[in-house]
Amino acid sequence: MVSILNLFRLAALFLLFAPLYFFDKNRAIYLFLKLAGPSFIKLGQILAVRPDLVGETLSTTLAQFQDKLSPFSSKKVKQILAQEFGENFDKIFQQFDFTPVASASIAQVHKATLQDGTIVAVKILRPQITQVMARDISTLRLLIKILSIFSKFLGKSFSDLADLLAEVSKSELDLLQEAANASRLKEDLKDVKGFYVPQIFWKFSSSKILVLEWLDGIPFSDKKAILASPFDKKQIAQNLVISYFEQVYANGFFHADMHQGNLFLLKNGDIGVVDFGIVGQIDKKTRLAVAEILIGFLGKDYQRVAQLHIDAGLVPADTKVDSLALSCRKIGETIVGSNVKDISVAKLLANLITMTRDYKMEARPELLLLQKTILLVEGVGIMLDPNLNIWDLARPWVKEWAKKNLGFDAKIRDTLVDLFEMAKKFLRSV
Repeated sequence: MVSILNLFRLAALFLLFAPLYFFDKNRAIYLFLKLAGPSFIKLGQILAVRPDLVGETLSTTLAQFQDKLSPFSSKKVKQILAQEFGENFDKIFQQFDFTPVASASIAQVHKATLQDGTIVAVKILRPQITQVMARDISTLRLLIKILSIFSKFLGKSFSDLADLLAEVSKSELDLLQEAANASRLKEDLKDVKGFYVPQIFWKFSSSKILVLEWLDGIPFSDKKAILASPFDKKQIAQNLVISYFEQVYANGFFHADMHQGNLFLLKNGDIGVVDFGIVGQIDKKTRLAVAEILIGFLGKDYQRVAQLHIDAGLVPADTKVDSLALSCRKIGETIVGSNVKDISVAKLLANLITMTRDYKMEARPELLLLQKTILLVEGVGIMLDPNLNIWDLARPWVKEWAKKNLGFDAKIRDTLVDLFEMAKKFLRSV
């Protein structure tokens, strides 16, 4: 019943923006999603990384979502604090600013001071947000059933998006999961210079409240202030690029929402990162394959690139190597050209994802997140250094990483490890 009522509400919004659709369909879709509710804002953000489904123009328009909503009242903030900490929550905080510093579709953030004087950020889920998200996903599934009558392809595509939205919601609606994401990233990146993940205060955190170290710095969304800072911009860009390669290729676990609002230039010149609700995970086989594919493109070895796609299962096993190599050449010669510094890794990945769909393969969510993340990293990097050469910055790191992971010795080591794991599984089953 609730879904049907919500469907009528969405129908009213649809009728409201229908006239605008004929003049500017991308703007009409953007405004519809923005007013439809937090789940649809989140859906818009997911669609923004699916240009293969919605087209480049709409994808660019939806990428403008700032995920900002009006804050909920201080009365409700106090009620949630009391529910989680008890009525005497002031024993935890000596000071609490009830005016949020940020208010998004899922949660809002407040600045507070613990009793020992530590300044912290307190992230609080919106009241009833779990129920709202469940309602919206249920309504979306109802819309998909209707859409499927007219187009099975679109019905299947949007059904996959609804599943992804439900999966993302699970992570973002459990702040302890976000705390775990942040904790792992902090551990993974502890030896990476110039990139900082804040400390989590576990004993004050719950599924509805996340308390973490306050980062005092300039948000990268304030471009003028960032460029006016006294720090070496090229070094900051290098730190960001290396942190990306370390997250993706060394660990297979990466912050998948590194937009300018989630990055801060700290007082010591390091980059601080926040908002760990969305992370990407890539298994070792896939990340090795992606790395070899990128290296193959740089060397214009398109036959090798084609074979890697087949071996990694990125295209059907019966795909003809020579035919695929020609498709890779078409992408490579257009993007790579003759000058390495002109390469956009994000554009290259986007073209590869589109190519795999031409071979009737569905785009894998982790690769879409990977492409989205490098697009964000490139954007911030170019803001810092218009002549950014992402490959030149990462070359020493990639060379060392490739030696450890792609060389003959590394493959022998990995084979022995795999055999050892197989032996352990066999002995357990005996």
